[in-house]
This record gives sequence, C-alpha cells and structure tokens, in this order.
Amino acid sequence: MIASSNYFPSTETSSIAQACAITFLGNASNNLQQDAFFFLDNWYQEDLGMMAVTPVALPFNLAVSDGVASSNHSQHCSKAVVKAIRRLWNDQKSITSDNIHQLINQTKHSSKRHGASATLAMVIGELNDDGTIRATIMHVGDSRVYQLSKGASQWQCLTRDHNLLNELIDQKAQEQGRQAKFADYNREGMAGSLYSITECFVLTADDSYLSSEAPEGSSCTVNINSGDCILVCTDGIHDLVPSRHWQLVSAETDLQAWLNTLKDQVYNSEGNAYDNGTAILVRFD
Repeated sequence: MIASSNYFPSTETSSIAQACAITFLGNASNNLQQDAFFFLDNWYQEDLGMMAVTPVALPFNLAVSDGVASSNHSQHCSKAVVKAIRRLWNDQKSITSDNIHQLINQTKHSSKRHGASATLAMVIGELNDDGTIRATIMHVGDSRVYQLSKGASQWQCLTRDHNLLNELIDQKAQEQGRQAKFADYNREGMAGSLYSITECFVLTADDSYLSSEAPEGSSCTVNINSGDCILVCTDGIHDLVPSRHWQLVSAETDLQAWLNTLKDQVYNSEGNAYDNGTAILVRFD
C-alpha cells in the first residue's frame, strides 16, 4: 500500500484504512468490565459499546488492555494502561512497556488497588521511507494481534502469549536443541493453570515501583498491503472463538456487522462469554 503522510498527524492527512471497535461485559462472574481500549485518539472503558466505522490516517495507534480477573480492581490497571498510552501518544513519546510502567505508577493508587494487573496488545501504523505502510506490534500478556492478508483464507496470529504453557514449550524445545516453531504456541483452550500469564502491568500503592521491573513486552513489525486487515483483541475473544472460526473480510464487508457476528460467536461458544471481550478491526484501503 502506498500512502502520503508525515510521521505526526496533520489536518490534511488522507485516510488509508477504516477501523471499528466493539467491547462487551459478557457473562463475567465478577460482573465487572475490566477491558479498556485506545482507539486512534482516546481511551474507553464501557460495559457495551460499538464504535462508528472511522477513517484512519497515518500515523495511528490502536490498543486493548485486559485487567487480569484474579483481582477485582484490575479494571483500574487496564484503564491506567490506555490512559498512559494516550499521554505518550499525544506527547509524541516512545510507547514502550517501561514508559507505560513508569506512568501508571506515578499516580498514587489506593492500597486496595495494589497488585491489580493488566495485559496489552497494541498496533502503531507508520509510513516507511518508500511510501509503504508498516505496523509495529507490541504486546504484554495474552492479548493478541492478528493479520488477514488480502486473499488469505485464514487469520494469522502475530503475537506469542506470555504464559506458562508457552514457556514450557520453549523449555522443551531448548532441551531438544531446537527452536520452537510459532505454530507450537498459543494452543487453543479456555483459561486454565497452564495459561497463567507471566508478563503484565501491575499497579503499586507505594514507591516500590521505583525498584520494580517493567514487564517484558514483545514486538515485531509487519508490512501492510492494500486489502489487508488487522484485529487487536483480548482473550475474551480468542479463548472462546479461535481465529479459524472467524469470518473473512472483503472490501464490501460491513465492519460493524462483522464485529457483531464475532460477539454472537463468543456468546454462543462453549464458554458462553465467561469473560469481557474487546476487539478492534482495521481494513486497509
């Protein structure tokens, strides 16, 4: 895809894609919405909502954060993560796990929120020197980013979950003197002990964050072509409806209808929407 844009947005940048987002409470046992998301220029945390289909110009930023349900206060961590992203994005600063970690813990949090944690999956779209578009993917935990290349028959996951099972897969491969294949990771299955995440953002209620380490995020970069699609989602989506069951997306696809169908699939799944769900869908022109 060829586009014309400066690194930072201007009032005259042209649209290079269309984006839409959906979020829902689901049948979460704690009846709390612990997902939050950043959509182009602002953050949101709603029990149920559908964004309007919105033109996207370069550069852009889309992100989801999932509060880990082991704490009834983790919605505050996911909200803090996306608020930090908005601040860093608006200030034109690098959005790294370390910078997010520092920002979310500069605020004085109440003691009851100490230990609240959250994941992150984020896509930043920028212009290459040759006029093509690249997407930089960054994630922490088990929120994911998927790509559907134009003409492909199935969505492809671009992120490796930071969880115990994937660490065991790496350990076994190392013991066998080989490199684990990406296809070995992110095995299907609903939440269980082996799916416990090993990296996440955590709120602190004192100055202990000054000596604590930021989570170890992972990143990669992919080139984007006309007709490609990207989906950013929390585990309340991919745990219950594996990507092989997602519909394909064409130039004629109604993005809101596509996301509503995905939500219906989550509610009709074996897991019956036991978790919050959030998904952001982007289709490149």
